[in-house]
Amino acid sequence: MSSASPAELTAAVIIERIESGLFPRDVTLNVARGFLPLGQEELIAVLAYLIASKDEEISKLARGSLTEVPARNVLAFAANERAPADHLALLAGATEDPAVLEALIRNRTLADSAIVELASRADAVVQEVIVINQARILRTPAILDALLANPRLSAETRRRVLENREEFFDKKARLEKLAEDEVADFLETEAIADLLEKAAEEDRANDAAGRTPPPPVLADLPDTMKPVFQRILQMSVSDKVQLAFKGGRSERNVLVRDRNRLISSAVMRNPRISESEAEQIAALRNVDEEVLRIIGTRRDWVAKPNIMSSLARNPKTPIGVVLPLINRLTLRELKALKDDKGVSEVVRAMARKLFDQRGKKS
Repeated sequence: MSSASPAELTAAVIIERIESGLFPRDVTLNVARGFLPLGQEELIAVLAYLIASKDEEISKLARGSLTEVPARNVLAFAANERAPADHLALLAGATEDPAVLEALIRNRTLADSAIVELASRADAVVQEVIVINQARILRTPAILDALLANPRLSAETRRRVLENREEFFDKKARLEKLAEDEVADFLETEAIADLLEKAAEEDRANDAAGRTPPPPVLADLPDTMKPVFQRILQMSVSDKVQLAFKGGRSERNVLVRDRNRLISSAVMRNPRISESEAEQIAALRNVDEEVLRIIGTRRDWVAKPNIMSSLARNPKTPIGVVLPLINRLTLRELKALKDDKGVSEVVRAMARKLFDQRGKKS
């Protein structure tokens, strides 16, 4: 076992050694008893870590040792914004002291993910502190979901959760949808006149043959999109093309996956597609190649490293689009691409060649 002088011992070092099994159990028991040459904050972090141990004796000893640490020291640690975030999270999982938990919740260093976990089990007093912290809730709406899932949720906290959800999320979503609908009313269909003409021909052919258009591929569609999908199923090809061009993000999420190239292409002509949405679409493997080709021809989109990388890694992207992009990939991206059996051999070979060339230069 490697050794370290007391000056070198830190909570991180102790925790790492316990996790890696470098400490025998008797040594860990002594650590749980608080027999460590550590400062108070470092000791608190180690004890908080051991409280979560599956070994009941170790956990019980560590919990007892933590109660012996002066309350003012624990509170000071919980409020210290320079403390490591993972150490603060350990304390959040180890204590039920409302004052300590309140200090942790107000500590901006503590990750929101730790608050989500706490919200799922907190008592009424702590719930109130969580639900009034609007900055965290706006960043991480999952906090509200965790509170609602808490079996100890108080009636007052439930009321506040629902008010927050309505005020900050539901109302915002309705306003955004209203704004999208108003914008859609002013969009002229001249930009998709060629698609609408072909769509009308398909509709006439479908009517004559008694066929219904095939539905989009929805393997990775979230459940929240299913109602939109059901509405779209009843539409003709022409209606879908118009909706693809004028519709909001929910409609675009469904229609970009449509097997009909006219419909998915109309989505890509929708003037409200953002760069982040284009990035998500570039990574989809159940869209038509034409969709990926359109993304690849937009200079403003392929100038973004994430979009460029997603297109290069997508096996559905046409070779003619991928090859010019490979020259712009980083060495790390080239290394991953040359070994990716999901893309074509041509792409792998090109990536391998460039990787070897750049490796020799460096």
